[in-house]
Amino acid sequence: MEIKWKNRRSGFASRLTSSLLVFALTLGLIAVTPGLNGAVRAVNLEDDCSLKVAPAGSNDLEMLADLTKANVIVDLYKVADAEPVSGYDTYTYSFYDEYEDLKGIYDADPNNAEWMQMAQKAAGYVRDNQANGLTPVASGKITDSGYAEISGLKSGLYLLIARGEDIEEYWTTVKQDSSSEDGEESAEAVEGIATRAHSDRYEYTYSPQMISLPGKEGNNTAGNNGDWLYNMDASLKPQQSLRYGSLEIVKTLLNYEVKDPATFIFEVTAVLNGETVFRDNVSLTFDEGDETGQKRALLENRIPVGAEVTVEEVYSGAVYELTSSPTQTTIIEANNIVSVAFTNDYNETNHGGGSVTNSFNQSENGWHLQQIYDDGRVEEQGNE
Repeated sequence: MEIKWKNRRSGFASRLTSSLLVFALTLGLIAVTPGLNGAVRAVNLEDDCSLKVAPAGSNDLEMLADLTKANVIVDLYKVADAEPVSGYDTYTYSFYDEYEDLKGIYDADPNNAEWMQMAQKAAGYVRDNQANGLTPVASGKITDSGYAEISGLKSGLYLLIARGEDIEEYWTTVKQDSSSEDGEESAEAVEGIATRAHSDRYEYTYSPQMISLPGKEGNNTAGNNGDWLYNMDASLKPQQSLRYGSLEIVKTLLNYEVKDPATFIFEVTAVLNGETVFRDNVSLTFDEGDETGQKRALLENRIPVGAEVTVEEVYSGAVYELTSSPTQTTIIEANNIVSVAFTNDYNETNHGGGSVTNSFNQSENGWHLQQIYDDGRVEEQGNE
């Protein structure tokens, strides 16, 4: 069937087709199609559709390889049915009651930022109603092949959520930049709903997206003379950040001389891929009443997962000596607190002693020195 395009369109059709064009420009969904044979078929909304989803763009092979280990699930929630537009080779939407708020945004001829707003509103409804039994209409898992394949989809508008299968609380928020219709990013960042997935070393965050099925190569408009695509490919655009784990330093003091506090200082250095990613000093102090026993210092979620950490006891006071190795190493893990242990004993010299721990911290005003004394006093020494 050959389609003859009309030169004039109603205001409704113009808004519709320009709106559909926004999907291809903004949602990071890349359609791949076989060669066209020159014959154009009118859209058939009765045909089933399928979606093949990659967890990231094909230009980042390292990220793609890592994401195959992140147990990414793609959930699809249908928010509207597709309805044909009389006289035009395109379709519009009949929104479901629970997503009725999206209709107002759509009718206003939305730009890129408003499409993002639609996805945010739909995702908010899904997040808030999962406890009430709301489930996706279809799901697929990213396999070793690098894709999730979902078939048997009916024509319409879908909310796409990517998440980690092994993360129970996968909802989070991220800063999002809205974009103008010409693709330029806005300087104004807003807090938006997102979802998380984890590989061994990285956390990935996905913003919710809208996808319209069927589609066309490049865009979904009637002005595009290509064939309608019922089997579409898509690639998502996650944000990648290092995961952080925790280190515990355990100090055992066999005998305690009660004349002065017993302070021990440790230098902590973490290296990942040949780069120093963390360095700080940590102190542990035994006061009168602690006597023999153990004390612990926890660096919680401060060191990148996979980093090799070296902890060295650099100060033991005047009257205590190490009975264990002065240096310990370990690897930071994602879901466990890793520990290093040091043991000291009183050396019978009866010398007094004390210490000050220097800690360098970074703020928006630069680096500054913080000095921590045995008695708990903290003094700021200004910018470095």
